[in-house]
Order: sequence, then C-alpha cells, then structure tokens
Amino acid sequence: MSQSNLPGQDDIPPLFDRLAPELFRPLAASNGRRYWTLLCRLIDEMWGDGGRSPGEETPRSVVVRKIETLLAADDPWEEALDTPITIRAHDIVRTLTDSGWLNQRRRGVAEMVTLRPVIAQFHTMLCEFARHEPEFLGSKVRSIYLNLRAVASGEARDQYAEAAKQAKQCMAHIANTGCRVQDLMDELMKHTSAREFVRGFFEEYVEKVFIADYSELRTKDHPLQHRSQILSMTLQLQHDETQREALIAWYQEKRAGGDRMRAELLYERDTRLLMRLKDVDEQLQRLDEEIRDANQRAISFIEYKMRAPKHLDKLLARAMRAVDRLDEDHVALPAAAGLRHAGEELLAKPRAASKPMVATAVEKRPPTLEELAMEQLRRHMADNRLVDKVKLANYVGRHLKLRTAITSDELTIDSINDLCCYQRLLLIAAHGACPPSQRHSDPQLQMLKGVRIDFMSDGTTCNPYLEHPRFHIQRERAQ
Repeated sequence: MSQSNLPGQDDIPPLFDRLAPELFRPLAASNGRRYWTLLCRLIDEMWGDGGRSPGEETPRSVVVRKIETLLAADDPWEEALDTPITIRAHDIVRTLTDSGWLNQRRRGVAEMVTLRPVIAQFHTMLCEFARHEPEFLGSKVRSIYLNLRAVASGEARDQYAEAAKQAKQCMAHIANTGCRVQDLMDELMKHTSAREFVRGFFEEYVEKVFIADYSELRTKDHPLQHRSQILSMTLQLQHDETQREALIAWYQEKRAGGDRMRAELLYERDTRLLMRLKDVDEQLQRLDEEIRDANQRAISFIEYKMRAPKHLDKLLARAMRAVDRLDEDHVALPAAAGLRHAGEELLAKPRAASKPMVATAVEKRPPTLEELAMEQLRRHMADNRLVDKVKLANYVGRHLKLRTAITSDELTIDSINDLCCYQRLLLIAAHGACPPSQRHSDPQLQMLKGVRIDFMSDGTTCNPYLEHPRFHIQRERAQ
C-alpha cells in the first residue's frame, strides 16, 4: 500500500483548533513544575469530584482566595515569600487565564471564571499519561473478544473498529513495557547507594512497570486465552462476503464519507491490527528476556553492594594496627602464623595467566578432478532449479508467443527448469485471489509484468507430473 493511499494520511489532527497555542506556555516555562502542581491542586479543589462541573462559572475572587489557601498550605514558590500571597495569587490567575487554562468573562459587574470542558478533558489525559499505571491485558483481550462476538452476531458493526483499536493498544503496551524496563534499569544503575537502588527497584520497577496481570500469562486461566477465538472470528468475518460487505458499508457510511475505496482501506487496516494478536507470544517472549536481564542485573548489583565494603583501605589499616596490639596467643590471630601475621608470603599467589590457545593450521590441498566435477554438477543442478524473472518470462513467452491468452493445458514440460517454472506459475495463480490493495506488494505477483494468472472456475489440468485446477495466462492491456 503506497503512502498516498493510507487512510487519514493528509488529515492532520486539529489540535490548535481545540486548544489555544498559549496553553502550553506555563508548563514550558522554567518553573513549569510549580505551575503544574498548583494547577492540578486547583482543578481538583474547584472542578474535581464533588466540586463544580467543568463549564460551571464561579466568581474570580473565589478562585483567587482558593489559590491563596493553596499557597498558604504548601507553596511551590518557597523562595518568593517576599511577595505577598494575595499579589501572587492574582498573578497566577492572570497567567492561567491568559494562557487559556481558565476562561474569564464578565457577567454584569462581576468577573466570572470557569474551566472549559475541553480543557478539563485535556487535563485528565495529561494526568493519566503522567501516572501510567500498570494495565490489565486480560480485560483488554476479553473486551476485544466480546466486541467481535457482537459484530459476528450482527448486533453492532461499530464495535469492529473499537476491537481493532484495543488490539493495537494491547500490542503496543507489551512492546512499550520492554522499553520501559530497559530505561528504568539504566536509570537505577546510576544509583551508588544500595538502599536507593533497592527502593527504586521494588517501588518503580516491580510495582509500576509490570503488566498488572503479568504473573497470570503462563497459567491455565491466562488473560490471552481468547486470542485464538479472536483470530478465528476475524478470519471468518473477512471471508464471509455478507459480513464483510456489511462492515465495509458501515465504514463507508460512518468513517469514509461515502468513499468506497477508503472504506475498504480502513477495514483492511483494522483487520491487520486484529491479526497482529497472533504475534503476541513473540512479543511476550521478548518481554520475558528483558525482565530476566533486568532481574539478573539487579541481583548482580545488590550482591556487589552487599559484598564490597566501603572504605576498604581504612578497614585494612585498622586491622593492621589492631594486630600490633594483640597478644601472640590471641584467638583473633592465626595459630600457625609463627610470629609473622603480615607479609607477602601470607597473601594468596597471583593467578597465572593462561596461555592463549593456538589454532591448528588448516591443511590446504588442491581439489581432485572428481571433486571439481561434483561441484560443477551441484551448481548445474541448483541453476536448473532456480526460477528468476528472466527464466519465468522466457517460459511464458515461449508458449504465449503472439496469442493473448493460454490455459495450463497448453503448457509443456521438457526439463527440470520447465517443471520449476510451471510450479511457480501455479503458486502465482494461488496468490491471485489476494485483495487488490495487496497485489502490488506481493513478491510472487510481481515476478511477471504484463500478464495475469488466475484459476478458472471449472476444469482440471493433468500432466505426467502434476494434477491441479486449470488456470489461464492472459496478457494485460497497457495502461
């Protein structure tokens, strides 16, 4: 599928039609963390659960007093205490209003402030992205399964697109978890303190990165047990003409604006997303390898920190001083030392360097005439069985000549290469039933230019080597 035919390729999401460009100004400033902290607390207090609904107005003075209360309780701008809280609260409200986070309008003589619903929705998405808690893959797979069951029963066609969206999110989450494990372990390895590493490993890695139901993926009641049914229903919907036409009609009406070709592309895209679930075992295997590597790195780091004492040189010096103060028969001294408790002769002998292995020289001799003849014969056999574009075109051209079409009954087989070319034509005929959008990307269909090979509706071709449904070779008209 070419880039120009991708659905939605030219439709840029209208982000700044819904959000003002100045909305990101407070968060992109040098003190963006402080604005984000105060903004989250303000929205939670004023327009959160149990408060006003987004879009419901309140006097500006109420918002200013609420910010004053928040600053008095926990001030992110600790170094700015010289400025009175009242002035700073007015400045914060003005900043949030100018950037678009708050919407201010005059009602008579009063200034009213509210939080627009679209801004509240955007704030909720940012909070969910920032927290990113572990997800339950089992619930996503069960949701996909139930959506496809509803589509197969004819209850709701729109759930096919929703199932494809969830399948994409499911596969992306598995792949992203492996990347997050790598990034987190690289960050944890920077800690020099064993206490910081252990706390970060168990709090950040084990609790926040793992898939929530990861431990159940290898059990009998694993969350991915409906995967085979999902793939089966997807293929059934794809090959059932009635169901397929109904789904394409829904895409044409609801998503493609009446464009039949765009509807087919959207349907094929969602079908491919659902079929990607067959690769979930491979993705989970990669994730297992990343987790095993991370666990091994963590164990090695912890063992090193536990075994390697700090200030080893100071400990050795302290031990040497203590030896001078102990009596000769003290229990801490070795019994067989013989009045000498420190010296080179008491240290372990250095490890002897192992001698490098010397590889045995390979004996070289000229090949015999028989070996040369056998090698030439093997090359000739391999060349006879090789089918490339030139050989295939010569074979078809030898039979087609000036005619526009021939059937498989008219093809002759006079050599091993003819038989291999004949088998390749049979394979191309089998690939001829693929969707039109995939024909130009199929390597088998691209071997022959200017001709089309398809199975015929009736008849069987029998020759001394093969028996198969009859197919015909037809020249294509020049575009």
